[in-house]
Amino acid sequence: MVKVDFAEGTCPQCGKKHARQRPIDVAVCTCYEYCPNDHGNGAYGTKMEAYTPDLTPSTYGPIETEGTAHGDIEHPMHILYRCPICNYHSSQQPVEVELS
Repeated sequence: MVKVDFAEGTCPQCGKKHARQRPIDVAVCTCYEYCPNDHGNGAYGTKMEAYTPDLTPSTYGPIETEGTAHGDIEHPMHILYRCPICNYHSSQQPVEVELS
């Protein structure tokens, strides 16, 4: 039997609702590209910038927290994005949303 109509689902990370035309059963949420902190646009409303870690062997340790750096600063090799406003460091990967 062929499925028709729309499939819907909610992202477990940010709560955004996704709807796709069938037969697709999975959607990818882009909330990992947005800061989870509210900067006046709501949570997940501020786009983060790509982060490139310093790969020199002497800096493989955690990011220094002297400034306002927060987020997943214990594992700098996994960080993908950094918020330019609050200096939040994110290692969040794309989230697959099951549609039903």
